[in-house]
Amino acid sequence: MISKKIAKHQIITRRRLHQKAELKKISAIDNDTLRLVLEAFRSVKHQSFSDDDIQVFKRCEQYRHALLKDNQKVSYEIFGLDTSATVSEICAKAASKQKWCQLLYGITKKLNHPSILEIGTNLGISGSYLLEAAKHQKSFFSTMEGLPKLCEIASEQFKTITSSNNFEVIQGLYDDTFPKVIQNTQAYNFLFIDGNHKKKPTLQYFNDLKLKMKTPAIFVFDDIYWSTEMKEAWSIIKNDSAVNFTIDLYEQGIVIIDTEETIKNKHFNLHLAY
Repeated sequence: MISKKIAKHQIITRRRLHQKAELKKISAIDNDTLRLVLEAFRSVKHQSFSDDDIQVFKRCEQYRHALLKDNQKVSYEIFGLDTSATVSEICAKAASKQKWCQLLYGITKKLNHPSILEIGTNLGISGSYLLEAAKHQKSFFSTMEGLPKLCEIASEQFKTITSSNNFEVIQGLYDDTFPKVIQNTQAYNFLFIDGNHKKKPTLQYFNDLKLKMKTPAIFVFDDIYWSTEMKEAWSIIKNDSAVNFTIDLYEQGIVIIDTEETIKNKHFNLHLAY
């Protein structure tokens, strides 16, 4: 564990030292989607948001704080486990951190008619940021979660943000629900993958969802350095023939696929937050 933390800090230190040069390289590329992601990154890095954005973040974080005080029990029976955890424990351990949610928000807000798929609803904190960013546009948000109680909690939260016509919470084991997502007619231009941290399912999600995207499309993979398996999956995804650009943020990996772009497999490394 200690060696892993040392390796992480070494990687991040190198990135911070070379960040200015890396940002300059990205800025030199004339691609609207890459520029959009870069603008969102800079907004979070420098905390340069509008007053309206700041009010959105306050609402989302108030929801997080309420969850951290919630002692409802959540059963893991659906996964065949005779265990449970409180909402507050799940929120503290598994919910996306504020800066990473802000990045998702910033990207979504800049997209034209965002159609969003999230794999891994959890308690709906990241989903709240995504819905807040998209609610004034023509948009739709789909999110998948295995635990029924989490789906219930997230759905109630989402209804405070937008009409239930603008989102769906798909409850069930991914082995059962993911094939249905692939078969439906909805196409996505923003895909946040945070539901499984194993190599095989991560690659399956990516390969299958390439058939469900409308380009230009942005994929965000969470916890790309979580394990050896995730690092292997991230390496394979980065070098996929369909990929134009990737931005490795250590905690998250961003993939851009744009069928109108001729540049392929151009990779960048940046640092946003620990």
